[in-house]
Amino acid sequence: MRFARIAAAAAVVVVAGGCHATNSGADGTYTVGVTTLFPTGTFSEFVDRLNEIGPAQGISFDIADINNDVGKEHEVLSAFATKGVDLVATSVASATGSAAAIRRLDNADVPVVCYNTCLAPPLDEQLTEAFVTNDQKGLGTSTGRAVAAHLEGRHKPAKVAYLTCETYDVCKARRAGLDEALSGLDVQTVSAQEGYVVDAATPVATAMLAAHPDIDVLIAENEDGIVAAAKAVEARGLQGRVAVFGIGMNPTVAQLLLAEPAVVEHTTGQDAAAWADEVVAVAIATRDGQGAGDYLHFTPSPEFSRDNLAAVKQYLAAHQ
Repeated sequence: MRFARIAAAAAVVVVAGGCHATNSGADGTYTVGVTTLFPTGTFSEFVDRLNEIGPAQGISFDIADINNDVGKEHEVLSAFATKGVDLVATSVASATGSAAAIRRLDNADVPVVCYNTCLAPPLDEQLTEAFVTNDQKGLGTSTGRAVAAHLEGRHKPAKVAYLTCETYDVCKARRAGLDEALSGLDVQTVSAQEGYVVDAATPVATAMLAAHPDIDVLIAENEDGIVAAAKAVEARGLQGRVAVFGIGMNPTVAQLLLAEPAVVEHTTGQDAAAWADEVVAVAIATRDGQGAGDYLHFTPSPEFSRDNLAAVKQYLAAHQ
């Protein structure tokens, strides 16, 4: 368990060869097993940054994409336990369904660091060392405030629809922030449907707009949802009529913020490179027997909008 491992690391200077407080590789490299929910977008940026900074710190990565499949996740994490990697960094597919695989790692004395998503309490802190994340409610609050500013001065109720990712607890927190920020406005939610992968979410958003062509704002709870919402608005010819706001950032979203006519107005991003920086920092601390420190490791949540296109262009230049 997390607290037992930290206590042991603090109390023991020399550990037996079978434990994971020292480098396991024959060449002294510290091996981190990594799972990604998807191979593209934010996760691709995360992996690129890991590979950029890890080797200089004596860290190598065994990376596997699970395609949001709990069964595949269990296979990959079980394989990490069998291999005896030094640490695992994972964005879990299910807050509850991933627990068995994480427990197997815990039983094998392989420390686990969550990023982006994690197990539901109390198992998160019982079975993992740290959670590298953003202030998820804050992401929703920031985007909600931008929506509120966009709707300010209206003399009739605004109609809002959502593309959600609330199968994940982090997205439920985002929705709480959105709802709180919009609570003082005259807003009617006409539809809220799951859609967080571009190919699957685009027809969902298109159907929403077909059923409710008078939607004023379409809010997406993740970056793939933003892309899907923009595609749907364009497909329905509703540019200039429906504004898209969202949470999450990648180069495709940046291009949409720059595109004319305007469709995507604002997003609050997650800094995937900062996730990687923090995961590597926790890995180094764990390797060196220092423990992970505070359980929650928050990373920045930059905002991007058409009000500051210079920041969008700067982001895009850094990610091409």
